[in-house]
Amino acid sequence: LALVLTATLWAASSSAAPWFTLTSTSIKDGARIPVIHGGDDQKRACSPRNPAICPCPGKNVSPQLKWSNAPAGTKSFAILMYDIDGQFGAGVSHWVAYNIAPTTTELKEGDGTAGIGFTGGAGTRGNPNYMGPCPPQGDGPHHYMITVMATDLEPTLAPGLTRDQFLAAAKGHLLTSATIGGLF
Repeated sequence: LALVLTATLWAASSSAAPWFTLTSTSIKDGARIPVIHGGDDQKRACSPRNPAICPCPGKNVSPQLKWSNAPAGTKSFAILMYDIDGQFGAGVSHWVAYNIAPTTTELKEGDGTAGIGFTGGAGTRGNPNYMGPCPPQGDGPHHYMITVMATDLEPTLAPGLTRDQFLAAAKGHLLTSATIGGLF
């Protein structure tokens, strides 16, 4: 009986749809994010009022992202990049991108910075496109999560939605998601 039950469970799991996956040639999941993808705000000087905010060392080049195995019924994709350690644990939204066509399976390196292939939302600093990591000087590494979501929303959302506004609009419309994370 146990052998029959095991064989039945194996057969059922092997016929299931493949997992929705997210990969990147730019970022290795769980590793340090390369400096090229960090913020490049060189004009931001250390200030006596907030000495933790200093120039960022990066080039602000968005990472390459590729996803596969979207579920049936996907009408658009969205990307959120979030620093879970930012603002003393309150979080910082680095990228809000949505209305990505259902036929799209990849954003090339730099597309997020250039605003190619998506409608830009509004990150914490009001940025409509990718804003690279730049934790305050003296902080330990921050954890950055990049999530791609498949939705059944038509790609018609208005530009400028914050992370919270997008999530409210997508409530009940998210089909699946995949996340990669890195440290900076």
